[in-house]
Amino acid sequence: MDIAKYIGQFILKNNFCYVHGLGNLELVKKPAYHDGKALQAPSFEVILTSGGSIDDSFANFIATNEQISISKAANALREFSIQARKDIQSGMEVELPGIGIFVEKQGKILFITNENFKHTPAGIPTIKNSKQLDEQKSAPIQIPATPIPNRKSNINWSMIIIIIVLFCLLGAGGYGIYYYTQLQNQAADTSSMTTEIVADTMIPAPTAPALVDSSAMRLDSSLNNIPPAPDTNLVSSYKFIIGDFPAKEKAESRYRKLKINGNKVEVVTPDSSNYFVVALIDCRFVDTVRVKDSLQKFFGYRNVSVYNK
Repeated sequence: MDIAKYIGQFILKNNFCYVHGLGNLELVKKPAYHDGKALQAPSFEVILTSGGSIDDSFANFIATNEQISISKAANALREFSIQARKDIQSGMEVELPGIGIFVEKQGKILFITNENFKHTPAGIPTIKNSKQLDEQKSAPIQIPATPIPNRKSNINWSMIIIIIVLFCLLGAGGYGIYYYTQLQNQAADTSSMTTEIVADTMIPAPTAPALVDSSAMRLDSSLNNIPPAPDTNLVSSYKFIIGDFPAKEKAESRYRKLKINGNKVEVVTPDSSNYFVVALIDCRFVDTVRVKDSLQKFFGYRNVSVYNK
């Protein structure tokens, strides 16, 4: 692969050629000058500069002419540059056929254009006569057809999305108001039920004790050890179980909901595997059955019972 030949062809085609490691070769035009006797025509020469842009245009040019890949062409160009620098540093000349030679002077690489190098740029086409000009003027002007723009959709999707979001917010607000109202109603019902239970279990007015005949007090001394019967009219505080849960978290969750509604409740733990939610009710012993039924209906818990521990 003759890289030097392709360098010359690329310079004549593009007026420059950058070779990595050597520099940028530029084809410049020297203006006409007068040597004292005659006016000399302008000429062209190739000069070497240190600047330049690194791209694949030259490697692509070689690959196209050699029918190889760009990577192979770039490798061949790199090998040529390395070998050329070695030859120049050893005092040899590297020639570009018909263009000039690379030489080294005072530690600097220079390019000397061949004395016989001539370059004639391509001519500029012109209209030869007025007939061609008239034909061009008389020719109809062709206006390129412009594509019909696509009609935009009339649907405003951003407005639709905003409306949907507003509906969602309104729905969430309505549900919040409904839920809050239900909580208030439940609290009111619980308060009225507790008031009713306490009112039903009010202590009756004490009655005067009946007179007992002293003769009837003649009892055997052994009967003095029998404990008195419980007073069924005495109002006491009872704990009614209104829910049992196997986990402490569920029991505390139920407790918080009932507490918010104004119920007098608490959580008791008879053992490590059971958690009871109990309601604190003041009533007579004889009214405990009726209170159980009322609590069962109100809280929906079937196994309402009195917590005795």
